[in-house]
Amino acid sequence: MSTTTETTEREQAAFARVELARHPERPRAHQVIDGVFSDWHELRGDRRFGDDRAVIAGPALLHGRTVMVIGQEKGTDPMTRAVHNFGMPHPEGYRKARRLMRQAEKFGMPVVCLIDTPAAYAGVGAEERGQAWAIADSLLCMLTLRTPTVSVVLSEGGSGGALALAVADRVLALENAVYTVAPPETCAAILYRDAGQRARAAAALRPGVDTAYGIGLVDELIPEPEPGAHAHPGVAIAAIGGAISRHLDELCATPVDELVRRRAARYRAAGG
Repeated sequence: MSTTTETTEREQAAFARVELARHPERPRAHQVIDGVFSDWHELRGDRRFGDDRAVIAGPALLHGRTVMVIGQEKGTDPMTRAVHNFGMPHPEGYRKARRLMRQAEKFGMPVVCLIDTPAAYAGVGAEERGQAWAIADSLLCMLTLRTPTVSVVLSEGGSGGALALAVADRVLALENAVYTVAPPETCAAILYRDAGQRARAAAALRPGVDTAYGIGLVDELIPEPEPGAHAHPGVAIAAIGGAISRHLDELCATPVDELVRRRAARYRAAGG
């Protein structure tokens, strides 16, 4: 087999991982909330500009424990995808998340984040309203939050839009999800000046969450039924709920000062 053929096959396999993670029938944040939590009450608005439907959030019960759930929602059909902006948050979405994280800290509630976004919205209006600052504030908030935090990558974890909700004590991911510094199309446009080179970019990004797991940025890969979570969403959602509950049991038994110390040490060492 020629080197060119091997390279092409490797690129195609890498982008196939991305396409599987983007399957439209994979479990979404709303479905996970309905299947795992009870008594969820949605809270809206950032108290500055408005409400961003790409981020849904509010308190809920998980096996009798009150938690604050914050999810990035892509939608499940053309109407809901438009309403939720295809899971790409505006700055007010991150400010809403930060507001509710601090509220959770005040009342001693663990925070559970459900990550599913190709990237934060990069439109002119979002930039004018401080997208970069909103993401940075969310990162800092999660790093210093004095309550246990668990984040789960459901399908797509792209760029700072995902990382803003992923600086957690424990980061979990469905095994067929992807977690990258940027979507392959964006990476290709920047590096190769051609978004059509997305398969080539995907091979360079190594998007599968097993890569992040191998370097310690993801703590657990949650198994999916064959051929993927899209085929048996109920099974995948049950597995997500069990993993979240198990990790929260461990984290809630740890003194909060120790949690904050470990979290800071973990992310300072990332990539070292």
